[in-house]
Amino acid sequence: MTPDNEVQLVKLCAFYPGCNEEINDLHKKCNLPPVEECILLAEKAHADGNVFETIKYYLLSQEPEKALPIGIDFVKGCISSSDWSVDTVFPVLDLLSFIRTEKLLLYTCTNQLLKRRVVSVPLKIEHLSEELNAWRACTQSANQSSEESPCTPPSDLQRTIYETLLKRLKEEPLKGIVGPDYVTGSNLPSHSDIHISCLTGLKIQGPVYFLEDGKSTVSLNDALMWAKVNPFSPLGTGIRLNPF
Repeated sequence: MTPDNEVQLVKLCAFYPGCNEEINDLHKKCNLPPVEECILLAEKAHADGNVFETIKYYLLSQEPEKALPIGIDFVKGCISSSDWSVDTVFPVLDLLSFIRTEKLLLYTCTNQLLKRRVVSVPLKIEHLSEELNAWRACTQSANQSSEESPCTPPSDLQRTIYETLLKRLKEEPLKGIVGPDYVTGSNLPSHSDIHISCLTGLKIQGPVYFLEDGKSTVSLNDALMWAKVNPFSPLGTGIRLNPF
């Protein structure tokens, strides 16, 4: 019933975390192509130089993360020019914000892993800190120019919560936490079904905890420790985590 609603429907479908059958059913109801066809349409749009259509169809496909480098390169190219405007980059940034969060590494999760585990990733804690500082500077700038920009910057409460959680994750040891939690049987061989932790990228040994999308998993030990410092799911959906 809403006129010119294609972009809104794309955002809805891009953010939906169901299985392929459920996603394709939703696409059909929204008059959008199935996920298998979207990857082909994205590649064609990319070859034609249509950035917005490329990002749109990648987000609707089985490989939405491919939209990120294309969108980021487009925005970087725009803002490197002295005559760029918000109207040029906002539609792309707005669309990118609807990528499913389980496809991304959250800053707090990455920060925790780098500080507390031996993780083989090409990223240093110093670089992550620089990115976090840049994010804070960007949100402060957005606050000052909110009348000129259609973007809504994070509220003071959101920034306070984010920075408080980050501070707690950096503390050694964490206040109120005496050692790690271990679940009975966590060192036993895992079930024949292999599950990969979305926090560590490693095979889970012992009890498995499924997150709200029904597919992403973490070890029950990690779920307990995560919930002690952050009551919300690591997928960033806002769902409360309750492994206790």
